Amino acid sequence: MTSAFNPTSGTLNLSNFDILIVDDCQISSMYLFQLIKQLGFTQIDKAYSYQDAIKCCAKKRYALLFIDFHLEQAINGSELHDLLKEKGFVSPYARVITVSGDNTTQTVIGTLSKGRGDYLCKPINKATLQKKVQNAFSEYQLFKKLYKLLEQHKHEELLSTAVSIAAHKNIVELDLFLIDFLYEHDKNLLLKLTYETTFSNRKNYILARLKVQNEKKLMQPLSLIEATTQLCEKHPLFVQAFDFLSLLQTNIQHYEESLNSALNALALTTRSPHRSLSVLKLSLICNDKSEFLKASHLLASHLPIASPSWCSYLSECLSYFNSYIQQTTSEIDKKQLILEQKNFVRRCEYRLTDKQKMQLNILYNYSISKRLIEEGHIAKAKRLTLRATTSFYDNLHQLNTIVLIELVYLLSFFGELWLMTKVNAVLKTKTNLDNYCRDCLNTLKNDAELIQSIAHLSVTVEKLSGLEIEQPTFDQLSSELQRHPYSSELCISFLEKIIKLSQDLPNNLNKTIDLINEMPLSLELNLRRDTILKQLHAHIDINNELPSQVFNSSLPQKIPLLLQIENSNN
Repeated sequence: MTSAFNPTSGTLNLSNFDILIVDDCQISSMYLFQLIKQLGFTQIDKAYSYQDAIKCCAKKRYALLFIDFHLEQAINGSELHDLLKEKGFVSPYARVITVSGDNTTQTVIGTLSKGRGDYLCKPINKATLQKKVQNAFSEYQLFKKLYKLLEQHKHEELLSTAVSIAAHKNIVELDLFLIDFLYEHDKNLLLKLTYETTFSNRKNYILARLKVQNEKKLMQPLSLIEATTQLCEKHPLFVQAFDFLSLLQTNIQHYEESLNSALNALALTTRSPHRSLSVLKLSLICNDKSEFLKASHLLASHLPIASPSWCSYLSECLSYFNSYIQQTTSEIDKKQLILEQKNFVRRCEYRLTDKQKMQLNILYNYSISKRLIEEGHIAKAKRLTLRATTSFYDNLHQLNTIVLIELVYLLSFFGELWLMTKVNAVLKTKTNLDNYCRDCLNTLKNDAELIQSIAHLSVTVEKLSGLEIEQPTFDQLSSELQRHPYSSELCISFLEKIIKLSQDLPNNLNKTIDLINEMPLSLELNLRRDTILKQLHAHIDINNELPSQVFNSSLPQKIPLLLQIENSNN
């Protein structure tokens, strides 16, 4: 084997260079195994499924992984790499070579645009394989040193090493590593570096320069857009440039142009959930139903089930569907969008495990509940929300973080403090929130009216559970029920007060009963509810449930969506 370039020592040592081949086709796996062995490598393992790959990586830290892109229907090679990284089973400096007979632009760019490793097309040529393995070995040694310096906080030595090698060797992942490091630690130095002759014409450094200029407001928005457009024209496969161009156009509210840029990026990487969601958002703003539905189909077909954010992607898409349904004036279009939302859920189910399907169905029910609230069917919305959640009352930790956030938002609207307290306790234990989860939580935290309303309700409920002399009077309870008409605890307490004080039955009693009848509440509330309904049975026909009507309430009649579409320049 020809000696590989080693940037750290200049020597070749294969003894610690462990290789894993992940391919569900044993013939292809064995063929690649023999070729690699002929190149002089001996530490080679094989895995025939993603489960086997996870087991292998849990036991050994591999320097190089060959992963077949079309591994199997449940998960592809790119998603497997994401999963291994998420679990911490591969080091950040491990090299990955994606192997596939699919050499289409979307597949190749979709893999390489993540800035990871290399791509090897079948049929495999020995000379090509040798070159790629040599490069992988060289880069493994390089990145191992860089990450060690990063861990030791030896930033000056790290920069000196990275810049020196980047100036002589055009390695995309090294460029991205260097740019990301400087973007976090020294933007001024990054800007200076991008003007140096060695780097000034490389596309990643040009884009980095534009991003820093945008952040520091060193260029006018239109000038930035013009420069970014030129970058896209010069490099029509540079997907990150189209992303940035779309962002710039959104910032000045040129939504049609932004949608076109986002569509260009999505066309190059059809498997990207982030880009599908970007197109969904912009299509919603532009009222482009055709592109909206195409993007939803792509997201459903390529939902990254191995990503920890898969559930957030679903929630965001369902929110966009609800927004589109709400803003549509045509009943025909509204019915079509409702049907398409249901079809989106069905398409997603083909990608999901049984446990994931359960989370999806809960999210879908919550989405329907929000739509029912918009239409004024509060009792139906509340019943659907609680029924979708009832089997998890004692196991809320099993629910995905975004499911819990969606749930606590609905419970806040209904005033179901008995369950909201439990959900909040579980949410506090959740860590590593993705951006969507953080945005949703911030929406809740910044809703001053909702927070004030819940705080007031908490005081009342606390009084109801306290000593007899501290409990509110009937008039106070009636007034509080006007402020929080959907709270099960208040509804039940109100009905109990009527029986205890032998009050005349109010004309609107059916509305209160409707909001607790057949609701899956806690054991304590269920017992209180059943007891009070039996006592009231002689006075009112509660078996004929009347349609729910909304009381006058301090809560908003329109429940805000978790994801707001903001026309922002930020």
